[in-house]
Amino acid sequence: MISKQSGNALNSNGLVGSSEVEKAGKVIVGLGNTGISCAKHFAGAGVSFSVMDDNPAPAYLTELRRLKKHIEFSPISEAKLLMAEEIVVSPGVPLSTPALVAAREHGVPLTGDVAMFGEMAQAPVVAITGSNGKSTVTALLAHLAREQRANVRVGGNIGTPCLDLLSSDASLYIIEVSSYQLELADHLPTRASVVLNLSPDHLDRYESVDHYYRTKGNIYNNCSVALVNRDIPQSFAIPEQSRILTFGSDAPSDSNDFGLTTEGDSLYISLGRHRLVDVNDLPIHGRHNALNVMAAVALGAILNLDTKQMLVSLRRFKGLEHRCELVADSNDISYYNDSKATNVASTVSAIESCGDESRNIILILGGTGKNADFSPLQKPVSRFVKHAVIFGRDRQKIKDTIAEICPCDCCETLEEVMSIARGLAKAGDCVLFSPACASQDMFDSFTARGTAFKALVREMIQ
Repeated sequence: MISKQSGNALNSNGLVGSSEVEKAGKVIVGLGNTGISCAKHFAGAGVSFSVMDDNPAPAYLTELRRLKKHIEFSPISEAKLLMAEEIVVSPGVPLSTPALVAAREHGVPLTGDVAMFGEMAQAPVVAITGSNGKSTVTALLAHLAREQRANVRVGGNIGTPCLDLLSSDASLYIIEVSSYQLELADHLPTRASVVLNLSPDHLDRYESVDHYYRTKGNIYNNCSVALVNRDIPQSFAIPEQSRILTFGSDAPSDSNDFGLTTEGDSLYISLGRHRLVDVNDLPIHGRHNALNVMAAVALGAILNLDTKQMLVSLRRFKGLEHRCELVADSNDISYYNDSKATNVASTVSAIESCGDESRNIILILGGTGKNADFSPLQKPVSRFVKHAVIFGRDRQKIKDTIAEICPCDCCETLEEVMSIARGLAKAGDCVLFSPACASQDMFDSFTARGTAFKALVREMIQ
């Protein structure tokens, strides 16, 4: 953890003094899933802390009170943050928040749960990020590792918060890391790190696409091995002492690198010249998933997992809920839940995976677009989608982007969306729920959104 600096705090005259800093302790900003995890960690360690959140009744407030009855909970206050020993910022709270900017300029150290975790973890850490596919690769690598090792701990941006993973008997940590977390975890020590892919996202939070990409690249700043996707044009500042391995959609040029090779009509994931597995035999489909599998196997190889056993274990992987998940196949109509598609690139991949040239997809889009450019949808929509049904806050922006190449309907509710989609779908069609947007305009999370979609599908086909 970042050590306490000799700080200054405002006194009654608006000047600064050091005596109050000792009283302030740690301050957690944001009481979401990460915030309560940090609170539990501090409480267990006997560390003095307080919590700030501008939501007067966050979901975890009751749990916080049970944890420690008289803990201070208040709205975000610049004056109090200036007196903090250290500020632990939840990933959902932008570092551009004026009170945080002021505190940082005043010399108060800022950290996050992933950075704290990195300083305390005693077992090797694998860190996985990317605009898309990071949850799939994290879950798949965990599946492969757990079939060969005991006490593999998995979490981060997927599932369990990092600090909750810490254990003296852990043999390996596999963590998914978001760009928000990498803003403060910019020197995370890892055995291996990977940026799976990059596409514009979160442009409501970052100054530019380049700023977002550079933040993703922070994952390489302190890694033993950097696994790099050759398909990414972005360059990364990888430390000289780090070993570099690569993967990509082309054929590997080095015996230690991974890629795709062909023989006849078959496409293979290969290590150097050695073919590992036919892409058609993978348990998860689509070219993007071939790269996800490749990345997971490459990370497993870095960890010295047995390659033959990984290929056997791979067949038993079931994929993730809310990621191109087949919900039902009724009257020769397939319903897929891809609610985890919270950006345009992810939806493009889903369309290309599910569609055929007969334009058989009824595509459901919409939500909060995060200032995204929806134009990359145009090409796959023109090839594979026969009708789009759009809802949510940015529905008109999406419709304006694709209406000239695909019939569109706009709706107010998901129930209305499903009614229209059901009426449009014919035998051989695919109803694909892949929103290309965040969910917060109508749902608490993409998980809640996907669960609602699945419930409506099952209700419809009864």
